[in-house]
Amino acid sequence: MRYSLEEREIIFKRIIDNISLNGFSLLKCLREKDMPTRETFYKWLKEDKTGVLSDNYARATEDRADHIFEEIIVIADDQEGDTYEDKDGNEKENKNVINRARLRVDARKWVLSRMKPKKYGDRLTNIHEGGDNPVKINAIFNTDLLNVPTDDGVK
Repeated sequence: MRYSLEEREIIFKRIIDNISLNGFSLLKCLREKDMPTRETFYKWLKEDKTGVLSDNYARATEDRADHIFEEIIVIADDQEGDTYEDKDGNEKENKNVINRARLRVDARKWVLSRMKPKKYGDRLTNIHEGGDNPVKINAIFNTDLLNVPTDDGVK
């Protein structure tokens, strides 16, 4: 399908808004009615010599990561459906709902750690490249490590 320049601008803004404001993936945006293919979208980015479209898309994906982070809090705080009453009137834990919420949170945490590892990742990797033998150091943040006494006994 051919799109006029005006149609492109309208469609691109709709995509950017859905990514930025609603936290949608590009794939979800492009599945909506009257949307271009993924190839067409990337072609538009490539053809934009000003870089404005690419900048807007990059900013939208940054916003999406923050939106996903906020979704984690909403999902974790939501208690709806966590319990139910059995046939005898006893309150029971709904393990399916709780496990599904855990899966949703874990999936979002995994995605965030890849999208913005510096902000949402939990591992820091430093590589020292001096000499013949590079040294790779992995550090996992742990609050107990913050209170380790030094040789002189000072924390």
